[in-house]
Amino acid sequence: MKVLKVIHGFPPDYMAGSEIYSYHLVKALSKQVNKIYVFTGVENEFAKEYEVYDEIYDGIEVHRINKFRRDYAYKKKFYDEQIEIDFRKYLNRIKPDVLHFGHLSHLSTRLLSITAKEYQLPIVFTLHDFWLFCVKGQLINQNNDICSGASAEKCHRCSPYKTTLKEVQEHLIYMQEILNFINVFLVPSHTLRNYFIQHGIPEQKLIFSKYGFNTHKITYRKQNYHTTSLINFGFMGRIIPTKGIHVLIEAFKGIDANLSIYGNIGSQKRFLEQDYIQFKGGYDNNNINQILNEIDVLIVPSIWLENSPLVIQEAFLAGIPVITSNIGGMKELVTESINGFLFEMGNIQSLQECILKITHNPTLLNELNVSKKDVRCIEDDANFVHDIYKKVCRK
Repeated sequence: MKVLKVIHGFPPDYMAGSEIYSYHLVKALSKQVNKIYVFTGVENEFAKEYEVYDEIYDGIEVHRINKFRRDYAYKKKFYDEQIEIDFRKYLNRIKPDVLHFGHLSHLSTRLLSITAKEYQLPIVFTLHDFWLFCVKGQLINQNNDICSGASAEKCHRCSPYKTTLKEVQEHLIYMQEILNFINVFLVPSHTLRNYFIQHGIPEQKLIFSKYGFNTHKITYRKQNYHTTSLINFGFMGRIIPTKGIHVLIEAFKGIDANLSIYGNIGSQKRFLEQDYIQFKGGYDNNNINQILNEIDVLIVPSIWLENSPLVIQEAFLAGIPVITSNIGGMKELVTESINGFLFEMGNIQSLQECILKITHNPTLLNELNVSKKDVRCIEDDANFVHDIYKKVCRK
């Protein structure tokens, strides 16, 4: 069996959650299938647009196409003829048996119809967010409030890209049509699965499947805290408004505790700097174990319906409890007073109460049961996905 994995970005150029997960899954699957390839995008301003690169990355055959311009028109966000032309050429060259899509942002949504209609190949699609229904992916409107669902009028108002109401209407209709080309959706959270069911995707097509992790690269450690222990709180990830950064920073005002923020920030750092915060900068996921060794409690304060944050599960692998918002896939992963604590999403005081509860009595952390057994290993994930490939190929 030959498999083609399609994802908008792939290491080492992109190291966010969906890209890291895709890398580990491809590595694990490479031991089970005859051949696995990756089709992905890259942003290289020093080369021609749409230049292609065939390379071997950590033993994986990766085909990258250069698309560095981000000043999209609305249509360009979803449709790109040059990428489609290259995609056809690549399919003709490698002749895969099944395609596994991860994300189509910066590529082209027509890759689905090309796969299904022109090549009549089966499609498996891992859902990482709401992008198939929301151009932003996070189901957050222009006011950073959770959106109840897509409509032409709402999406037109909210779109960060120049467009017309007619274009948005046509696109929403088109997206409903291409969703039918997908044979199986793999969904890491019930939050995301329920949303897709509510918006017309047949329930039997949506298979709940938790992310797998390379459990060998993170060391589990059980700490013992005393009443005088100084707790190191940490945040890891993208430093953007929907990650609840403002909630996090405000909650630490006046609290005698350490807060370290790991993630790229750039020139906006001056708007967020406070005496009680240490900005540690970006990090390579290959060094995740070193970062986790510096954290006692991880905080994930997102204000959008996160699907299944990898950082929460990476923290569990290290034995680290998590404070997180009480919504979406975050709430699915954290059980109050068992492996962490939940606070009311967006509520600064609610988060502050969680922090103070720990700083006033650090021994409270000793009573938690943070188990790495709650996290799925990538080998089990790959076995499950491989079985899905075999089923869709038979059909």
